[in-house]
Amino acid sequence: MPRPIVVLAEPMYHPAGEALLRRQCELEVLHSPTPAQLAAAAAQAHAIAARYPQRVDETVLAAARHLVVVACSGRGTDAVDIVAATRQCVAVVNNPGFGTRPVSEAAMALMLALAKRVIPSDRWMRRGEGWNHRTDFADFMELHGKTLGIIGLGQIGTETARKAIAGFAMKVLAYDPYVPDRKAQSAGAVKVDSLEDLLAQSDIVSLHPELNDETRGMIGEPQLRRMKPKAFLINTSRGKVVQQAALVRALSERWIAGAGLDVYEDEPVGADSPLYGLENLVLMPHVAGLTQEAVEAMSLSTARQILQALAGERPQHLVNPDIWPAAAARAKAACLAL
Repeated sequence: MPRPIVVLAEPMYHPAGEALLRRQCELEVLHSPTPAQLAAAAAQAHAIAARYPQRVDETVLAAARHLVVVACSGRGTDAVDIVAATRQCVAVVNNPGFGTRPVSEAAMALMLALAKRVIPSDRWMRRGEGWNHRTDFADFMELHGKTLGIIGLGQIGTETARKAIAGFAMKVLAYDPYVPDRKAQSAGAVKVDSLEDLLAQSDIVSLHPELNDETRGMIGEPQLRRMKPKAFLINTSRGKVVQQAALVRALSERWIAGAGLDVYEDEPVGADSPLYGLENLVLMPHVAGLTQEAVEAMSLSTARQILQALAGERPQHLVNPDIWPAAAARAKAACLAL
């Protein structure tokens, strides 16, 4: 019997998942494929694992006549056209939960880097100017007792709230129209009904929403102008939640004191980006969730769910459950040897 063909749109973040797949599948690993190259590889694929920012769009899906399942590399599903996949009865799976600790830690690290001016201090020291800036204490801030506004109270937002309260006795406000008041209360946060109120009251705003039609571009000029002049903005969610041009202007003209970003409107960030010229901005290359522990667990979760789907077993984290019977029938019809 033939072995199933699995296409990886970029290598997995950790070799453990690839090793698991190789035991039972024919694995084709693509490195920085063009959309046309990915579509060509998908033509014979029974499964595709998409590592952000590679996209499995309608064109790729249309070329994949034997496809049973598409697996996202992490929790986020914006790299896959779920509507098109569902229309073609292709299962989509993701890997929630693994980024909760590392991303919440990264959010706190960015807060501390800004509040303690870690990056400028490092530059001053390397230039031999460190002691000349020891009286610039007006720009240093304590997190203790400050107000943290969290937008998006899912797993990561909730864990960030817990860390802020337990570690720094911060007051936490939460804006998320889709969670009940009791969830905010159990996290130690106060739920607010108005995004504008949260922005105006917070010393630090940390973004943790999913990217969808409601959240795309939700932080623009009006929202940034609502924030306090000494406030910080942290984004470890998705870059397109923030209108980057508005943020550049807000930092340049000091509407807000600073920002910390792990994600960007367009990735990877170009060498000519205006972000690089901003001294009140801390940058990370979309690595908040990529700890050694998390990437190994995510790669294994991805591989296991692919193998489950190809064997006709319902995967643990199915994004479009309504089409599972049809996807399972496709796996069975392919007579895959697992």
